[in-house]
Amino acid sequence: MLSAQIGEAFYVFVTLLAMLNPIEAAAAFATLTEGRSASDQAQIARRATIVATIALIAFAFAGEALLSALGVEIGAFKIAGGLLLLKVGADMVFAEKTDRQTADSAKATAGPASDPSVFPLAIPIITGPGALTASVALVSPTDAHHYLNGGIFVLMALIVMAITYVFMRGAQTLTKWFGATGIDAVGRIVGIIVAAIAVQLIVNGVSSLTNLKFHSG
Repeated sequence: MLSAQIGEAFYVFVTLLAMLNPIEAAAAFATLTEGRSASDQAQIARRATIVATIALIAFAFAGEALLSALGVEIGAFKIAGGLLLLKVGADMVFAEKTDRQTADSAKATAGPASDPSVFPLAIPIITGPGALTASVALVSPTDAHHYLNGGIFVLMALIVMAITYVFMRGAQTLTKWFGATGIDAVGRIVGIIVAAIAVQLIVNGVSSLTNLKFHSG
C-alpha cells in the first residue's frame, strides 16, 4: 500500500515537473523581467507562482467535477488529454513555440510598465494547456483512494511550484549557466518525456473504457 502511494507520488511529481518545466519557465521569466529591479522581479515571481498554483489546483478539481456533470468518463478524457499532450510534447521536441518564444512575443507587444506575472508568465508559460489537462487526469488516476489521490496531487503540485519559484528567482544565473543551447536541449529532452506520458495516458484511457489490461513485456 505504502509503496503504491510512493510510486503514485513520484509519477505525479515527474509529470508535473515535465509539464511545468521550471528551467524554461526561468528562461521566460528572465526575458520578461529584464531591466527590472530586484524587488520587482521578486514580486513578479511570487505573484506568478501563486496564480499558477491556484489555477492548476482549481482546474484539476473543477475539471473533474465538470466531466462528471457532463457524463464524460475519465477514460475518455485521458485519451483526449493524451492526444493533446502528444502534440505539446512534439512541439517541445521540435522547438515549436517554446516558453521563451512566448515571452519574447509578449514582451515585444506589452508596454514597459506592464505586469507579466499573470499573463503570460503564470498562464500560459508556467501553467499551460498541457499542465491543466494532465492535472485533471492526475487527480483521479483510479476510482479507489480518491481523496488520497487528490492529496498527493496537491502536495506534489506545491513542491513543483516551489521549485519553479526558486528557479525563477535564480533565473539570471540559470540562463547564464545553461545558455540558449542548453535550455533548448533541456526542452527537447523534456518533450520526449511528455510524449511518453501522453502515450501512457492514452493507454490508461483505453484500458479504463474497454477493461483491457496492457502488460509490459
